[in-house]
Amino acid sequence: MNNIPKSKSFTSLFLISIYFFSGFAALVYQVIWQRWLAFFTGISSVNISLIVSAFMAGLGIGYLVGGYLSDRLKQGKHILYFFAAEVGIGVFALFSKILFYDWMFVANSSFQLGSIYLYLTLFLLLLIPTFLMGVSLPLLSKAFKNIGNQGNFISLLYFTNTLGAAIGTMVTSFYLIPKMGFENAIYVAAALNFFCGLSVLIFGLYGKSTENQQDVNELPSNKVIEEELNVPFKFWLIQYFISGFTAISFEIIWFRMIDVMMKSYAVTFSIILTIYLGSMAIGTWLGVLYNKKYKSGKLKTFLRVQTVLYTYVALSMVILYLSIENLGFLEPLRGFFEGYDEIPSFKLRMTTMFIIPVFLMSVPTFIMGFSFSISQNIIQNDFSLVGKKLGSLQFINIAGSTAGAWFASLIGFEILGTSLTLKLLILTGFLYIGILWYKRLINWLYPVLLSLFLLVLVLLVPGKQEFWKVVSGMREESKFIFSEDKTALSSIKIGETESTVFINGLGQSHFPMRTDYFHIMLGAVPAFVHPNPERIGIIGLGSAGTLYGASGRTNTKQLVCWEVIKSQPNVLYEYVKRTKDSSAYLILNDKRLNLKLEDGRKDIQSSEMLYDVLEADALRPRSSFAGNLYSVEYFSLLKSKLKPRGIAVTWAPTERIKHSFGAVFPYVYEIQESLFIGSESPLNFDRETILKRFDDPFTLDFYKRANIDAKVIMSNFLNTLKVVQNGKLLDNKDVNTDMWPKDEYQVK
Repeated sequence: MNNIPKSKSFTSLFLISIYFFSGFAALVYQVIWQRWLAFFTGISSVNISLIVSAFMAGLGIGYLVGGYLSDRLKQGKHILYFFAAEVGIGVFALFSKILFYDWMFVANSSFQLGSIYLYLTLFLLLLIPTFLMGVSLPLLSKAFKNIGNQGNFISLLYFTNTLGAAIGTMVTSFYLIPKMGFENAIYVAAALNFFCGLSVLIFGLYGKSTENQQDVNELPSNKVIEEELNVPFKFWLIQYFISGFTAISFEIIWFRMIDVMMKSYAVTFSIILTIYLGSMAIGTWLGVLYNKKYKSGKLKTFLRVQTVLYTYVALSMVILYLSIENLGFLEPLRGFFEGYDEIPSFKLRMTTMFIIPVFLMSVPTFIMGFSFSISQNIIQNDFSLVGKKLGSLQFINIAGSTAGAWFASLIGFEILGTSLTLKLLILTGFLYIGILWYKRLINWLYPVLLSLFLLVLVLLVPGKQEFWKVVSGMREESKFIFSEDKTALSSIKIGETESTVFINGLGQSHFPMRTDYFHIMLGAVPAFVHPNPERIGIIGLGSAGTLYGASGRTNTKQLVCWEVIKSQPNVLYEYVKRTKDSSAYLILNDKRLNLKLEDGRKDIQSSEMLYDVLEADALRPRSSFAGNLYSVEYFSLLKSKLKPRGIAVTWAPTERIKHSFGAVFPYVYEIQESLFIGSESPLNFDRETILKRFDDPFTLDFYKRANIDAKVIMSNFLNTLKVVQNGKLLDNKDVNTDMWPKDEYQVK
């Protein structure tokens, strides 16, 4: 920009810098709004995909409309529209909790919609803020004329916005939410939007007063280069669609892989998104530097880096697979993958939470950002069409991303499997090799050798059975059972004396059921304490141990079990088939059971049905969305859905969960230090009465089928009984709430 007056250089620097905060705020909203809307939709992966798709759809429309609008506005009006967009986002954010949580979830929880109508509802709810977010980039790209190379300026705007989004993701999950909760974090983001809008408005008024004093000629355009390369705009539309499709598909696959290897932390998504966006931002910035240094050969560079992108994705997968399988010094890592729980090792945490994600994602996403800068530098050759081109390309990119998200989730995970889906996506690289050859931009030998290399890599990427076996730390295929679908990866690792159920790499429970006495008693204690438990509801299936434990009384006429992992019953049936341990089969085929593959909290809230016993299977507090089952609001929901003398139960591994439970139920009892039982009236824990119920012929036969000596285990559990509260609610502010799930985010 040496031939641009200092005032214009300062203008571009100011706009580029201020757009950082807009990107920061946008990701605060995405992280938190996604969480709030999941209360209404339920937390199944399909519903989360609906939320993300609705978010992206609004952005896409905003890009498209903003592009056409920016080309038609008189110079100087762009600032006013950008100001209105930023302030509009901020104002909407201030009322978003009332709309998304208070009105949609609390007041209208019984409102049931099919997938199509649910998507349309989410789209309309998110349309205003996401539309305004999308509008802002095209408006800002033409807010000031004569600021230099327009393609580079747009790329720098994209760079700072993406960098702000990356940092916003990390700060939201590791600081804002832990320190102040969801609602206050939203207020911080809204303040940033107001700051962006007002700053640009004030600066724009100053810029307008000095604009007429400048005698600046537009820089030469890239038109000569574009004509020389003979690249039609239609090519870029197709390219941006493909880029969006593959980028989001890769992101979803990487998330599934890393979530399994990391053992499903609540902050896994934030870590992945930060690396993804951060690498893309760096790539965009270095792309601008490349554009300044090189004035020709950019299409050739663009196409070549695309081939590198897909080649690297394949190569990184092959290296990861072969390294875990064959390198002896990685044995501790393989052992961690195989293990039931997290290992408190700094090296292992760094490896799974940083090194592996960076190794898999940083180069491809860097290339995505680098490619954006190069393409914009080629495309933006006419100031009068800047908005239209930018808006159209971003819209089509969002359309590709939406299609890619549905492809990866509904076809990839559900039908093809992770490995085959990945291979099909990698084959896209052959398209760019073909274009390079067709355009005669490289020697004929290069596409031949690269095609052979890429084909070999695709063949070396392991099949889904081998892939998940290695990533799960297993050696023998016969001892590894898994099923993946759009909801999660469910698996069972068969051991010599004990087998373990895993969800996304994290151990949940054990087989045979007799060895996992805590889960059995988690279900059995309330069922045998209650005098007549006709209807029992349990959130979570797992190994079916808690469900089995709760089902041993002849009084029980109905069992309702909710499970969001749709493939979980299939894994249990396969385990029964391989091991001949029929306990899971028996309970899954119990005529009293109503197994619902959906979000339990959502279904309980929307139903009028009352229960004698309600509980959730043991869920680790730090797992994603675990706060939904450990909040004061959740425990209050359980209380409202209990019959007179009804019992609510929770696993309470932290003091905060215990406080939250005690803030709702006046009568609270503790067994085995972490099994908490609550009721609105005193419970009868007469030892003789409870143990005598195990002598019923039905009960004896029921537990005998699983070789469980339930009476002895119950006797031992009753020995640990403590009365925590006796008719008085606990007054303690240190609790988990829907707006501040402190334990999930490991607040101390």
